[in-house]
Amino acid sequence: MLTIVHLIPTLEGGGSERQLAMLATEQARRGYTVHIGSRRGGVHKEHIRDRRVEIHTLGDLRALHPMLIAHIGSLFRRIKPDIVQTWLPQMDIVGGLVALSSSRPWILSERSSRGAYENAPVPAWARRRLGQYAKAIVANSAEGADYWARALPAPKNVSTVANAVDIAAIRDAVPIPCQPQGEIGHTLLFVGRLVPEKAPEILLQALSQIPELHKLQTLIIGDGPLRDEVLASIAACGLEKRMKVLPYQTNWWGFLKTAAAIVSTSRLEGQPNVVLEAMAAECPLIVSDIPPHRAILNERSALIVPPDDPNALSDAIVSLLADPVAARVRAKCAFKRVTPLTIQATADGYERVYANVLNRPVQ
Repeated sequence: MLTIVHLIPTLEGGGSERQLAMLATEQARRGYTVHIGSRRGGVHKEHIRDRRVEIHTLGDLRALHPMLIAHIGSLFRRIKPDIVQTWLPQMDIVGGLVALSSSRPWILSERSSRGAYENAPVPAWARRRLGQYAKAIVANSAEGADYWARALPAPKNVSTVANAVDIAAIRDAVPIPCQPQGEIGHTLLFVGRLVPEKAPEILLQALSQIPELHKLQTLIIGDGPLRDEVLASIAACGLEKRMKVLPYQTNWWGFLKTAAAIVSTSRLEGQPNVVLEAMAAECPLIVSDIPPHRAILNERSALIVPPDDPNALSDAIVSLLADPVAARVRAKCAFKRVTPLTIQATADGYERVYANVLNRPVQ
């Protein structure tokens, strides 16, 4: 049976980490020998439900640290994997180098799209150069696949495998009240890394235009380099009573049951996990008009507004609050669009990639 090693920087709160936790669990259930190598653990370590998935701590080492390279090489010599799959840029570079030097079939996972790499040109260049030698590149979106189709000097084994959504777990999540006990009002959710591509400042600008009579509050759930800037902007706009910033928490799905809507102001995405999970929970959505959102939603299933347009976003929020019945109708349409995205379908997609790379059936 196939032995797979997945390499990812950490198992902390993030979409890629969540996807790997689900995939590794399903692969172990199917009988594969599955290992995960990461610099350190994190909240998603608890989501790996099959004890047959072995997790190896490689040491919390940054960039191309020689000891990280040595630890991955030692792991490969012990396990002798049939497939090495890397997740996120650091492991695409470091893990890819070690896989190539040890002649292990290597699959690179593309979790974003072209714009994500513009602010890190040197690592992006190194990743593209190494990616030429990967046995396969698997994107989770058409934009990610197109990035590699354009980046590679010759036709390559580039394919797309959609993200999985744990619909049953999301729908079974225990509801968490968004408003303090006794208060009446509406709550918006913004969930994700606080980074420029998520554009949290657009949400702040939109909310500052909405009068307090709407009794609206917003929960921002996530961490990242913009956290201090977001907190400072909330104070500068006088929104402290109407906005709260919470660290990432594993039970955030409970808020989807009681929120008026979830808002995604992203400028770019791969395939957005938070949006997919909101769709599974039948939580109404307001999203930016970018191709990854358009790939999974339309005007019948969400309110779609131009990116970087706080005025349009403010109008959409007010419109949603004014007609909650229409918002719930759109949410039901969104749920129907997400139901095919099961972990079984995602695991099947990777099995087809593995079979093609190894030139043999994987079972």
